Amino acid sequence: MIPWTVTIGAFVRWLIKGCKTSLKDEIEGNFPAKWGGSYEVESYVIGMVTVVILLGVILYLFFR
Repeated sequence: MIPWTVTIGAFVRWLIKGCKTSLKDEIEGNFPAKWGGSYEVESYVIGMVTVVILLGVILYLFFR
């Protein structure tokens, strides 16, 4: 897995939770997984989706 996508996913998840948990715990995956098998996989998927959306928006704005 790509570590920066896991970090981005953990950051997005932390924002979605309303910053109520520790960002360090989110990045290290110190919480139980809900749907992806492991917390790291869930953060990776969220990070990849976020990166694809951001790239799409940036490319759309750049080539518009």
